Amino acid sequence: MSATTVYNPIGWANRVKKVPLKTVSTQEALAVAVAAQRVNGSYIKDTRRFSCEENKTQFANKELVKFSFDERPGMLPMDFERPVPTAEDYAEVAEIHKWMKRYVMLGLGDLDSFKSEMINSVSQDTVAINNLGRVAFIPEFVKRDKHETGLTKEIRIEYRDSQYLGKEKDVVEGVAKILDKRYSQQWESFNYVAVIDGNLVSFMNKFEHNVGDMKRIKAKVKAQTKNKMFSANETRLNYVKLYKV
Repeated sequence: MSATTVYNPIGWANRVKKVPLKTVSTQEALAVAVAAQRVNGSYIKDTRRFSCEENKTQFANKELVKFSFDERPGMLPMDFERPVPTAEDYAEVAEIHKWMKRYVMLGLGDLDSFKSEMINSVSQDTVAINNLGRVAFIPEFVKRDKHETGLTKEIRIEYRDSQYLGKEKDVVEGVAKILDKRYSQQWESFNYVAVIDGNLVSFMNKFEHNVGDMKRIKAKVKAQTKNKMFSANETRLNYVKLYKV
């Protein structure tokens, strides 16, 4: 048997002699990554174990993927359940390949190292075992990338004339539409981009609100900046209070 063995789901149980896998099929790894995202409901970065036996361990996506290809006897957690890819999961893998090929067509020269690594991870027929953690993130990466692409286009077209609101420490009030949200583990808060009367604002808030929500807002101006992603004027707010419209 060669040093490189590709995972074959059909022959998984039929191999007599098992050796540690060096590489696996990129297609299969992506399918398991998509299945892990589906099982967890989102991208879970860290495994969560509970003291109550009734609550199952919620494995991080990267561990679900890595464990799925780990054939070492006795190395898997007792409560691990392998996520089994469905036909829909494989269809999503095909969409992931289509999305990533956009970057290959455009060239990798202008991409940051993170995106380049994501693309390189799926550009080969096989992927190394030690890169499965990166593959596990790819479904979430594509999801975010699609959102950013659409959001960037929307903002650059609809809000290209965004103006700054007030000056530093001024009170700002109005109705804000949530355009984007990102959770910061460092600050344990959500970072929001919103628009007030056609003008972009951003702020942190510990409470989760959905993209598209309309909220009455009262806040103070912290700074006036240029949003690098959207190339538009943006007012940074603090002391933010949000209310129902």
